[in-house]
Amino acid sequence: MRVTVVRPGDLGPSEASLWARFQKSSPELRNPFFSLTFAQAVGRHRPNSRVAVVEADGAIKAFLPFDLGPQRIGLPIGDPMINLQGFVSAGATIDARQVIRKAGLRGWRYTAAPADQPALAAHHYAGTLVQAPFIDLSGGYESYYTSRSKNFTVDFGRQWRSLERCVGPVSLEWGATALDHIHQLIEWKSAKQYGARQSFSDPATRDIVEELAVTSNEDCGGLVTVLRAGERVVAIYANLICPGVLSGWFTAYDDEIAKFSPGKLAMLATAEEAARRDITRFELGASQDSYKSRVTNASYAVAGGAVWVIPGERAARGLYRRLHLERKVRRGRA
Repeated sequence: MRVTVVRPGDLGPSEASLWARFQKSSPELRNPFFSLTFAQAVGRHRPNSRVAVVEADGAIKAFLPFDLGPQRIGLPIGDPMINLQGFVSAGATIDARQVIRKAGLRGWRYTAAPADQPALAAHHYAGTLVQAPFIDLSGGYESYYTSRSKNFTVDFGRQWRSLERCVGPVSLEWGATALDHIHQLIEWKSAKQYGARQSFSDPATRDIVEELAVTSNEDCGGLVTVLRAGERVVAIYANLICPGVLSGWFTAYDDEIAKFSPGKLAMLATAEEAARRDITRFELGASQDSYKSRVTNASYAVAGGAVWVIPGERAARGLYRRLHLERKVRRGRA
């Protein structure tokens, strides 16, 4: 096995074609976060972005995009604003530890890799296996919506009507291109979440989001939806899109009208329009937010973990992680 490490932008048309073919081999890989476009957009703004090109028998078998972190430890490319990570491959047998070693890394950490990637199965952390939710729109929006509980549909209708009555007619703009909407989303998000505030304080992060928001490549395009009540913008949803798949990225809403659940209204309005445009899968990311359990109707398994080159380091870090989790559990019971 040979591993060559390059900048994402150094990959040419033949590698791009192969990358796209690999993505089509699995439903989970057919996601804009696994695209070369995403990796190259990150690479234009982060000088530490890399791709490990894995070859065997004279042919490329896999790609692994990553960001080079301190002490030669790799992170998912675009971390922490990437929803899925892992190898881009058509099912080739891969020795993940050898790939990481030959890439010149001590280790590579990941937070949400599809659990069906066999190369990473031995490297998942215990207790990290979760179900990544998505909205299955393959039967159309009406079929999805009527499958929700009566309480859910009643609440949705009531909140929609209340917002119209108190503020104005509700409408969705699909494919908004004004960067002012992205700036507003960042402002709302940063005001509410410390992690978002820290992330968006990095100019490179803002530049990546702004670039991808207006990108229109087939394997990864930006899709911003804006929910309005009258003339007032009440929620903004920044997504990434590829054929048949819409992947939620960032969403934020006007906190002054939070009682109307504008984030949920924007999500469902986006799902309805997505179904009209032949999108069958609306990914919501692997985080286990409580609202997702109410809106989603399908899921797949993902896990976090790390690939360490030296077995002793893996054992030591595994022990540290277990002790840390046990302390958290004990504090929670106190």
